[in-house]
Amino acid sequence: MLLQLSDAMQTVDRFEALIAAKGISIPANGVSGDDMLPLWLILKRIREGFTGNPDDLRDEYTAGVAVHDLAAKVVAVGNHPDFDLLVPHLKMLASGAVHLTKEPPYGSADVYNKLIELYWACLLMGNGLRINLDHPKHSLGTNPDVIALGPATNRAYAFKTIRSPHTQSLLDHLKKGIDQIERSEASEGIVAFQLTPRIAKADLWPENSYYVDWRIPAAKAVELFTQMVSQVVIDNGQAEIDRIFAGKKAVGAVLCLGVFPTVARNPLTGNPVVMPVKVATVVEVAPNHPISDSLHAEIEAANDKMQTEL
Repeated sequence: MLLQLSDAMQTVDRFEALIAAKGISIPANGVSGDDMLPLWLILKRIREGFTGNPDDLRDEYTAGVAVHDLAAKVVAVGNHPDFDLLVPHLKMLASGAVHLTKEPPYGSADVYNKLIELYWACLLMGNGLRINLDHPKHSLGTNPDVIALGPATNRAYAFKTIRSPHTQSLLDHLKKGIDQIERSEASEGIVAFQLTPRIAKADLWPENSYYVDWRIPAAKAVELFTQMVSQVVIDNGQAEIDRIFAGKKAVGAVLCLGVFPTVARNPLTGNPVVMPVKVATVVEVAPNHPISDSLHAEIEAANDKMQTEL
């Protein structure tokens, strides 16, 4: 997906106007002093004549990609009947304690964690679904974060932002997500890992070079996600993983998500450009508890919305 900076400016303008109508503004970060919309820092540097290597702007682009993508998804559902359910999450942005490129200071991680719930809710809403969204501050952590409401069945998504490289941490998050889905009114659900923090320093940004095709780093990210989740099965054994899912409403798979910038050749001009790569893939961990066709189709549709809603 190619993103023109002029288009990004317009999206951010619409985003700020939309949330301002709900009484929300995004100040500078109270902890770090950083602008919540670092895309403007990129624009400022380019306007001032930045001519250096894109590698020097990697952190700014990483944050800018994430913020612009979220803004585009929110703007797209501004007229959805469930939009007001997003307001508590959007108000969390006003705290300014969202760190997209570095580890957050102690006590502020929860804000970043909640953004993926808002993001996925927007994707579902963009496909015309009605949703329930767990309140970001009043939640006790016992319910799934997002529930898609269907005419016959409801489907739950329990999101976990993953920072630790240890498989025990992934297993603990998996168990918590399964328990949340089990307690919900949904008939089926899936645990979702937000893995962007884990791939922030992965070899997905080509130093002093560029990829000939953006699908190469996307495939690398899918491979990394699959390895991370599969290692949980390897370390604990298939029998133990099957036991965890036995008799549960959670399907025996993990939805893995990640957003990152890279430098790749523009398929139209042949020139290297900075572009965002967004990855959503389902990794099977318990084949005896397969994902239903309807849930799989819902995730595929959300992924399509993620790739095409600019």
